[in-house]
Amino acid sequence: MKIQQKDLFHGAALTQLTEHVSFKALNKADAKYGHYMVNTDRRLMVKLTEKTSAPWTFTFQPDDLNTISSDIASGFRTFIVLVCGKVTICLLSEGDFSQLIDLTSPTAQWIKVEIPKASMRVRGSHGTLKGAITHNSFPDGVF
Repeated sequence: MKIQQKDLFHGAALTQLTEHVSFKALNKADAKYGHYMVNTDRRLMVKLTEKTSAPWTFTFQPDDLNTISSDIASGFRTFIVLVCGKVTICLLSEGDFSQLIDLTSPTAQWIKVEIPKASMRVRGSHGTLKGAITHNSFPDGVF
């Protein structure tokens, strides 16, 4: 099987998850690419960009928003994992991404990640995240 670039970027995130001491299992949540179940109670939506430097912008189509909303409604701890090229991985919790995007929107939403200094600053089509995200928040923040 030919290796696709997107698989390499997803692999960067998934490898860090599987090496974590609290990791037990990783499964596809459904047929959607980048949608995973970790252990038995966590859902991840992994997005990537191959862009080599900040800022990195990620688009969430209405079907992505519906998937995330469904995970939350089903009681899963839900996270968005943004693979920012070969530079960093930005982990957003439900509390974080609810400030950034409107999950009920019928139109696409976006999230932008920047690194003005040592941490990540994140804003989206719905607002700006208060505070910064540290580079080491992933994968620990999932567990």
